Amino acid sequence: MTVSATTAPTASHPEGAIKEQAPKPANLEEIKEILGDGPYRFAPVGERSFSVQLASLTTEERACYDELKTRWEKKDRGHVFPDDMYLRFARCSPGSKKFNSKAAWKVMKNFDPRYLELTAASLEKQLLTKTLFIPPGLKSSEGHSVFYMRPSRYFPKETTTQEIIDNLVYAMQVMVEGEKSCTEGIGFLANMAEWDFSNFSVNYCYQFMMMLQGRVPVRVRLFLIVNPPSWFGKIWKIMRPMLSDDFAKKVHMIKSDELATHMADDFKTYLPDDMEEGKAPTQAMVSDFIAYRKHVEMSK
Repeated sequence: MTVSATTAPTASHPEGAIKEQAPKPANLEEIKEILGDGPYRFAPVGERSFSVQLASLTTEERACYDELKTRWEKKDRGHVFPDDMYLRFARCSPGSKKFNSKAAWKVMKNFDPRYLELTAASLEKQLLTKTLFIPPGLKSSEGHSVFYMRPSRYFPKETTTQEIIDNLVYAMQVMVEGEKSCTEGIGFLANMAEWDFSNFSVNYCYQFMMMLQGRVPVRVRLFLIVNPPSWFGKIWKIMRPMLSDDFAKKVHMIKSDELATHMADDFKTYLPDDMEEGKAPTQAMVSDFIAYRKHVEMSK
């Protein structure tokens, strides 16, 4: 569900000239009362509203947003994006510069509208495998929120590539609903424990790497491959050509005792207990995430 919010006046849009369809803000107290403290960990506490974020854009940034929205909606393209998505495309435009309308437009044209329909309810079975999820509070040393994957739980012969890619897209899209993650980017930690060739396929790897590099409006700032097997070099030879030179610089293959170099000081508190260093119960955070998202998505 969306509600109208009059945009702040700009040189190109005088007071009251147009209205945006802003996302309905969550009733945080109601969520806490209904769901409890566990699911509430995922609530956007302190988040600025869409209308406030829009009003805070510079003239140049607002012009990019307006151009993308106007250009997309001036003819029937089969679907219309929610207005916060136009801002997301602008903020996460590929390349060194944000709010690059040309780069953002390419992502918009290639974006699969099916991803707009992904929900915790539709993905619940996959989410419960604990293969890929968002540990609340887990951050990199530079302050980016980090999502987590246990690749050894993915079996190409049992789970389709689409299912794991949908899992990935959904997690990243949820993360960039937050202003900081949308503006500054996110991180990714892959725990390679118990991983072997039965958890790998070239198609899955390719689709996964493409998603991390701009097929959806997200900026991935850090990619940690933790405790890779000794023979991982064979896989890296397959992966590396799939990565741009710029993205490859964000990839670090490390041992778990090197995590402190890349993660926030308190990372062990929020790291899934899947890992020896982690103190956060994995099952609880996945169950809480599903409960929170189902509640929010049913309320839209």
